[in-house]
Amino acid sequence: MEQKFLLARHIAHGKYNSGEWYHAEVFLARHHTCPFRHFHAGDAPGINPEKGVVFMSRRKVLISVLVLLFLIAVLALPALAQQEKVDVYENQKLVKSVVFQIGLKEYFVNGQTPGAKMDVAPFVEQGRTFVPVRYLSNALGVEDKNIGWNEKARLVTLKQPGYPVVELVIGSRQLKSNGKVTNMDVSPLVRSGRTFLPARWVAEALGYQVDWDASLGLVICWPKGEPKPDLSAVKQYLNEQKPKEPQVPGINKPVVDLKGQGEVMEGFYNYRIDPGQKIVYVTMDDIKAHAYDVSGDGDIVKDVRITKDKIYVDWYSTGGVAFGVLLAEGKLLRYRDPDWAFYGKQNFTAQYSVVDDLRDKNDDTGSLPTADITKITHIIIKGQTYLAIENPLYAGKK
Repeated sequence: MEQKFLLARHIAHGKYNSGEWYHAEVFLARHHTCPFRHFHAGDAPGINPEKGVVFMSRRKVLISVLVLLFLIAVLALPALAQQEKVDVYENQKLVKSVVFQIGLKEYFVNGQTPGAKMDVAPFVEQGRTFVPVRYLSNALGVEDKNIGWNEKARLVTLKQPGYPVVELVIGSRQLKSNGKVTNMDVSPLVRSGRTFLPARWVAEALGYQVDWDASLGLVICWPKGEPKPDLSAVKQYLNEQKPKEPQVPGINKPVVDLKGQGEVMEGFYNYRIDPGQKIVYVTMDDIKAHAYDVSGDGDIVKDVRITKDKIYVDWYSTGGVAFGVLLAEGKLLRYRDPDWAFYGKQNFTAQYSVVDDLRDKNDDTGSLPTADITKITHIIIKGQTYLAIENPLYAGKK
């Protein structure tokens, strides 16, 4: 049988239309109270305002309490949602921003400067930015203990709690994110025993969106669905690191020092390549955005233009020197000397002929057919590090 009444402390009462109202504090249990504003006298038989107590039906009290608790929960939902959004960052599931700069051995997390130091700088190859696996993963919030390497399978696994599980294989253009396969336009690389990952593809797989600032050579990552971060502090820091006067007269874009970068050049059979010779692959878009120091001593490729008959290379060189170029036709190489009309200048344009039958017919491997620019895959500029530029006129280009 239902218990009929509960005890309450009377606070106030008065007239309401034809009835009476009461304001009381209801005692639900020995140590628990619930304030009530108004109720009718008919809901509280046995009321005695003079003694300051009122007796109510337990069922009506419980219904009123449930309604009150429901209203409190509804009002709290927006605050809980906001707190959950904040906790994403507080728990470091995703960092707010990550910035890498081409050629700089330093990266920036959440706009903090100075940044975290690296022992090798990001580089561009085939139009994509590559960063060592540990630095890229750490910057994006993946701890060392959650970076896996399977030597036999040549498999890199990023398995940070709260993130998608990302898998990449050296030499493969397939990336898996929580088992879902994505086809990339480049593959992870191994250079001098170090594994490099394509920054954009990995960041996107981990839940970030990525942007490219060509003016400063910046790769910018931030959580999907969030506004682009304010990078003013990072850009100010980078500008402060620059010398007050132009380091290289006549160059108004970032200079990438290729010294120590690239992969070992192998497989070319008709031209002598020094053992261990490094080569870096870039696109024409990369050439437009950056200048490249191919000697490590100030011999800088500023721009390249390719036509059917001629290749034009804009140089900056303190010694007035232009290196030769190689025309890559698969694994076949054709060497071309520059003209020497620029001798003694620092800023100049060197010309290279596409067709040179006299040289090609006396190649070490025998007579070569006349060169055809549409069959050339890359224009390779020699230097301490070779710079291979993807040929936009190549007929086999997809």
